[in-house]
Amino acid sequence: MKPVIAVSAQTAISETKYYGEQRLTSLYDLYVRALTAAGALPVVLAHSEPADVPRLLERFDGLLLPGGGDIEPSTYGETPGADTLYGIRPKADEFEVALVHEAAKRRLPVLGICRGLQVVNVAFGGTLHQDLPDHPQDLVGRAFAGHYRTKIESGSRLHDVVDTDELVINSLHHQGVKDLGRGLRVAATAGDGVVESIETIDPTWDMLAVQWHPECLRSDNSAALFDWLADAATIQMMKTDLQPHLVVAPPTPTAAAAS
Repeated sequence: MKPVIAVSAQTAISETKYYGEQRLTSLYDLYVRALTAAGALPVVLAHSEPADVPRLLERFDGLLLPGGGDIEPSTYGETPGADTLYGIRPKADEFEVALVHEAAKRRLPVLGICRGLQVVNVAFGGTLHQDLPDHPQDLVGRAFAGHYRTKIESGSRLHDVVDTDELVINSLHHQGVKDLGRGLRVAATAGDGVVESIETIDPTWDMLAVQWHPECLRSDNSAALFDWLADAATIQMMKTDLQPHLVVAPPTPTAAAAS
């Protein structure tokens, strides 16, 4: 049986022939293919109210937080200070922060990618650099080729997953970690000092996040991240299956039904 991974939806605007401009709940197929190749079943999770999150996550074995637009600065206690901010969706921020908190509570395996890393950091009280103008960023078409190196911290969960001290990665982000969130540690750093991966210090929770886009890269190290999530979710699924289930007795027939 395959583990089921919830993937927080992305959104897009589409101009339709009959209905005009419409907002789409969507997900890049690259994430779907990466998870499927790892042996998992991805399910796109449409954004709803934070109060709905506990009910939603009880149905899943793992969580992937994908890339996307910038987080509203007020979410981490700042005012907008860069004219490069884009894709701001406060409701999405609230929902995804709630996903992180609930996943931590349930010890549900989590992989964050790009915006997903930033959501994790903010969820635990961290802050972000609103713009990194000097950090290398991909030009169109370079997302699918690694072009700069990042150092992997020895002893980190990430190091165990990719089994190397250094990776050649891509970069599609203009923001990054400024102050690290509570209970987190840095797992990888670029040569210019930008944090490229964070993870929990809690040994009982499988959670790590990367600032690059492994779903775009065709390498064993990139596939290993999705394999890790699928494997951790499989273990979570087995734990859930072993838990005792509540047996509900059938209702007692009424006198009228008995007759």
